[in-house]
Amino acid sequence: MKVAKIISGGQSGADRAALDAAMACGIPHGGWCPKGRLAEDGQISPKYNLREMETDSYSERTKANVADSDLTL
Repeated sequence: MKVAKIISGGQSGADRAALDAAMACGIPHGGWCPKGRLAEDGQISPKYNLREMETDSYSERTKANVADSDLTL
């Protein structure tokens, strides 16, 4: 199976590692992040192609990313 796009919420750890790997390998990436690009370690870098939710809710962000995905980890 070919990976068409990596979708992530942009949190530290595995979320950002997946985005960094996608960028390094030329795989399209994106996803939803909380309003204000909030993360548990500060603000998510604009280098990641993430769309901001209208809410700062992490659970709503996760629901949006799952809805836009074919597979999740």
